[in-house]
Amino acid sequence: MGTIVPVFENSVATELTIGRSSVRRRILALLMAEPDQRLHLREIQRRVRTSPGTASRELALLVAAGLAERQAEGHQVYFRATSSPFATMVRTLLFVPALPGPDPMPIQPTSVATAPEPIRPPRTIRAAGPAQEGTPRPDALGLKVAGRLAEVLRPLYADRLAGIFLHGVRVRGEVRPDAEVEVVIVLDTIAHYGEELERTSATCAGLSLEFGLIVSRIFVAESTWESRTDGHLLAIRSEAVAV
Repeated sequence: MGTIVPVFENSVATELTIGRSSVRRRILALLMAEPDQRLHLREIQRRVRTSPGTASRELALLVAAGLAERQAEGHQVYFRATSSPFATMVRTLLFVPALPGPDPMPIQPTSVATAPEPIRPPRTIRAAGPAQEGTPRPDALGLKVAGRLAEVLRPLYADRLAGIFLHGVRVRGEVRPDAEVEVVIVLDTIAHYGEELERTSATCAGLSLEFGLIVSRIFVAESTWESRTDGHLLAIRSEAVAV
């Protein structure tokens, strides 16, 4: 097996294709969060909160990099994430597959400054249910890496954090040494999904490099985590282990 490049933020490819542009990152996060949908240029511009000209320029760079594709129908132009190997790798390392259901990046009006909210008591949110007898236990390395991530996220998010869970192959048994560490981060609300990815990117990059494996994360709003009973999220909740 060749050398793993665990995080694209530090690679030449990403510096050229994604770079330091927060708008480009938000557009890419939006497209990869909805890989089966085509989005009109103005819809993308509105949802990432930028001008049509900036959105068009950043989309052109993503198309040139093979991360997005452009489709014209008459006078209308649509964009979607590609399924190229490079795009799949970026999605796996940085963005992970989106959960089915409502838009994970709803744009909400920016509120004016208000008095701080009272501190809420610690949550006791859990996974879908207790483990059944014979269910594989999470491996020690997965718990260690997820625990290290949790140590950083708890003070970062404070009372916004509803729970951190390990899921995926590292809770199912028969784990390869280089298997991915998959984490679900449950927040009170998620206003801008791409911003949460950027906020935790450096931490996941450091852990990926330290342990020589991929550390990925999914953000889920607390109400969705507690109420959704269908699709991919139900499968994640059924195996998730709190850290």
